[in-house]
Amino acid sequence: VLQARMKEVRFQRIGWMPRAHPLIRHDGTLILPLSNENFDIPMMALTSDGGETWTYSDPVPAIGMIQPSLVEFPEGRIDAYFRNSDRRQRIKRSTSTDGGLTWSLPELTDRLHPGGGVEVLRLQSGNLALVYNNKEKGPRDKLAISLSTDEGKTWKWTRQLEDTTGGRFDYPSIAQADDGTIHVSYSWELRTIKHAEFNEDWVQQGN
Repeated sequence: VLQARMKEVRFQRIGWMPRAHPLIRHDGTLILPLSNENFDIPMMALTSDGGETWTYSDPVPAIGMIQPSLVEFPEGRIDAYFRNSDRRQRIKRSTSTDGGLTWSLPELTDRLHPGGGVEVLRLQSGNLALVYNNKEKGPRDKLAISLSTDEGKTWKWTRQLEDTTGGRFDYPSIAQADDGTIHVSYSWELRTIKHAEFNEDWVQQGN
């Protein structure tokens, strides 16, 4: 198997790695978002049998993006949000309409972004939650969560989780418990992991 895979160009590129949580599609297929930080190219690995066998998507048709985070909508569309490493300091987004096998040309969202990790989650309410460093450039000393009621077209509410000049808050991860509590964990000051928990009402109160 290894020898066969090494004949494929995509497997000759050392360094495909995950960061954000996997997405379990409505049909039970697990999609593991990957990126190659040598080339700044993302792609997805998919398994329908618990990891016994894997298939792979086409690479997202652009460079300058890594660390995709995925969200699926009821009709089956999947959006990927990316850490953007080009000069346009906004989070990028791409769409798949075939279960994650092929992806659209990425587009810029309106979310400020200094080149840090992001993560998106579809909440029990149907709203989207996006956790990211909400500043245009400079150190990652701000961290926020935004909520969207229209599948990411606009972001109606934003609330700061961290805002400390000279601080460092990286690589957020978001999950929601059965009782609706939202959990966010992230690297804090390069020293430890910080955990925050709250609900949608708290975010909608803003700050």
